[in-house]
Amino acid sequence: MNDPTAAALSRDFLVSCAAYVALLIIIGLWARRARRASTLTDHVLAGRDIGLGVLLLTLFATQYSGNSLSGFPGQTYRQGLAYFMSVPFMVGIVAGYLLFVPRLFARSRAGRYITPNDFLQDRFAHRALHYIAAAIFIFTLCNFLLAQLMALGHAVAGLTDHRIPYAAGVLGGAAVILIYELLGGMRAVAWTDALQGLSLAVGLAVIVLLLVINVGTPGEVVSRIQQIAPEKAATPDLSTCLTWLSTFMLLSLGGPLYPQAIQRIYAARSARTLRRALAIMAFLPLFAVTAVVFMGAVGIVLFPGLDPAESDQITFRVLGYLATSDPRAYVPTLIVMVAVIAAIMSTADSCLLSLSSILTRDLGRRREPISGRELRGQLRRASWISVSVMVVLATLALTPITTLWGLLVVKFEVLIQLSPAFVLGSAGARDDSRAFSHRDILSGRGVGLGCSAVAIVTGHKRLHGFHAGSAGVLLNYASVLVSRWVRLRTTPESAVATSR
Repeated sequence: MNDPTAAALSRDFLVSCAAYVALLIIIGLWARRARRASTLTDHVLAGRDIGLGVLLLTLFATQYSGNSLSGFPGQTYRQGLAYFMSVPFMVGIVAGYLLFVPRLFARSRAGRYITPNDFLQDRFAHRALHYIAAAIFIFTLCNFLLAQLMALGHAVAGLTDHRIPYAAGVLGGAAVILIYELLGGMRAVAWTDALQGLSLAVGLAVIVLLLVINVGTPGEVVSRIQQIAPEKAATPDLSTCLTWLSTFMLLSLGGPLYPQAIQRIYAARSARTLRRALAIMAFLPLFAVTAVVFMGAVGIVLFPGLDPAESDQITFRVLGYLATSDPRAYVPTLIVMVAVIAAIMSTADSCLLSLSSILTRDLGRRREPISGRELRGQLRRASWISVSVMVVLATLALTPITTLWGLLVVKFEVLIQLSPAFVLGSAGARDDSRAFSHRDILSGRGVGLGCSAVAIVTGHKRLHGFHAGSAGVLLNYASVLVSRWVRLRTTPESAVATSR
């Protein structure tokens, strides 16, 4: 590696990041001026008026986070070419949205929902179901935010060739995220998502082209992998294929349940805007995921022999190599470097905003604040919760105990157990005696979570390649359907209606 070039790249990266951070603060101030009311609804949902362009890019930024830009290439490096199956995984997330999102959006407008749990409270009105779901959402968001802070530390360390340590990346990024999220809320988050999404799309397209020129075409990269690490180019066995199927289930059923994604659905300007955004979203993985997985494959060729923790930095090692090997790649690499940091930060701020709203609204009293003073007090509580959560998770991120992919899998195995409540629950009304009841949903959730927990605790994280959470959600759905069938057969219709 050309050390003078690497040093210059690190310097220019820091200058570019400083300029980007300044722009984020300006956007935060601008979003604060655009605020229509000092309420939690306006802060979290931007007045329910996000248009097509911003909605598309903020959904894109939510799905393609630090997990995608660091975790996917890292997983490709560890698993090999088999991980190109992650492209249909991400398409599956969009298909998962279509299982319940159109119905959920209509309900959100009628019920003025703010958090995902508002739907569950409106649909089932059951305390235990509500608090279990809140606990799962909080766990998911803490896990996701922790992963983004870890990815931020890895990114800064990798992109500066460790001239800036991992800890500085975590703490500095956390501070910046707090500042502009507190200033502008959802508007600031969505606008910065749009900015980073555009820069990332342009930068990735140029980087892939330059990798093909400097390292080789996909076919050439595969041939070199077969020579360097033939096990990473081998035909997958049955267990690996079952893991693919399991991962597809985890992502397609769990991805649409991200609380921050559901809140973006609530914030869409109209049903037509939402439909158009999801239609375009279905095609984005064909480019975005293929690009980052190709980076992981190139990393196998350029940097063989990395351990699991080091492999999470493979994206940034590849970018550093490209910038120091080809003068034409210097500016595009710099753009992608800053866009990667922006993508991680945009996902982290989305998690933080959603987490603070759930902790403020779902764990407190359900009574709606009616006075201006109460509304402002609710917003202040959300701000203080954001600060407290960020301090705790940034501290945990300083000593990572697993890979980014490990965090992602655990998160989905828990989150996916909420799928029946949204997919099946959104299909009926609370006063419909034949619709799924809270008893049906709770029985399924108990079976799903219980079986998944037992399998993980006993060391059976995978059952013949199948994730414990995927097996759990199948049992979850089956239990819900059986519970409803038994209830309808054993309880008179009039009693069913009143027992709900």
